[in-house]
Formats: sequence, structure tokens, C-alpha cells
Amino acid sequence: MILAIDTAAPVIGAACGDKVFSQRIIRGADAVLSVGLQDLLSPNLAAIAVSVGPGAFTGLRVGVATGLGLAVARGIGVIPVSSLEARAAMVDAPQVLALLDGRKGRAYAALYRHGQRVGDEVDVPPEQAIALAEGPFVAVGEGALVWRELIEAAGGRVIADADATPTPAMCRLAAVREAIAPAEVRLHYIRPPDAKKPRVS
Repeated sequence: MILAIDTAAPVIGAACGDKVFSQRIIRGADAVLSVGLQDLLSPNLAAIAVSVGPGAFTGLRVGVATGLGLAVARGIGVIPVSSLEARAAMVDAPQVLALLDGRKGRAYAALYRHGQRVGDEVDVPPEQAIALAEGPFVAVGEGALVWRELIEAAGGRVIADADATPTPAMCRLAAVREAIAPAEVRLHYIRPPDAKKPRVS
């Protein structure tokens, strides 16, 4: 069995087998996640899938640290999954635009056609993100709700549960991938952190 954890957006979640946990939070992702995981942990875990970004800096670190801690404690591997790919995998459509709100008027975005990513994951203004799609498309992710009007004006459709936890989809993706050692997992922020190290004079 695979346990999937995603904390890239305000709706954090986890899934294992047919059990799914999700909750919208404002702060305190670590406490909420630890409670949610209690009913999901199985003695038969083969690997842990974690969303490694892009997404909220603090949230990502909470989810990945939790996943790595569990993997080390149980002696199992980890399967990193892009948070945008995880959301795109929630939808069965020819063209899917995965969007997360990057704050400061920007979007984390990636376009998928028939399940394959087209181009890079980007950190751009929402108008540029939506322009990645050509023709009819489905939009998914927290950003799809934030920029619904722009998406619909561009010929896109926002699914009803656009910001639901993508962890069941992560389990499906991870089932056909090789796990790696916890020490090899790297976060994928796209955007450099706001905090700068002080200059040494």
C-alpha cells in the first residue's frame, strides 16, 4: 500500500487505500496533518508519496518532513510527485491546466495534454498561465477557483472540486513509479524564497 501526503495548498490531505483525509486550513498544517494521518497509517505500507512542489513554502516543508519521518521510521522509500502533476491527474480530459495560487499576483502552473506535461512548470501572472492552453481545457487546483472568471473567459472549464486533495491521484501515479531513499528527496519550489541571508560586511 502507498500513503500519499499533499500540503502544497490550503486544502491539505492524505490518502491510503480507500481512506482519504482532507481539511482546509489557515495555519497549523503539522498539527492537523498528524491527526488526519492517525486513521490512515497501515502496517503494510510499501512507500510514501509526497508532493514536493511547487506550492506554499511552509506547507510543503510540513508535508515532506512528515512523509520523510514516516519513511525513515518504517524503513521504506519515498516517491516524490509534483503538486501540479498530482492535481492534473485528478481529471480525465484531453487538456488540463493545473494552477496553484502563488500569491503576489502570480500562479504556479503547468499544462498537461493526455496526461503528459507540455513545457515547464512556471511561476507567472495568471493571465500568462491561462494562455498556456490552446482551445478547450479543464482547469484544476486552488488557482482554478481563484481565477475562475479569467479561465472561463478563455474557454476553460473549472471542475466543481478543483481544490480537492489530489492524494488519491498521487497514489495512482506512485503505484507505477520507483521509490527513492528519503535522503534523496528534494523540494521543488520554482520561486526562490523571499527571505534573504544577511550580507556579511
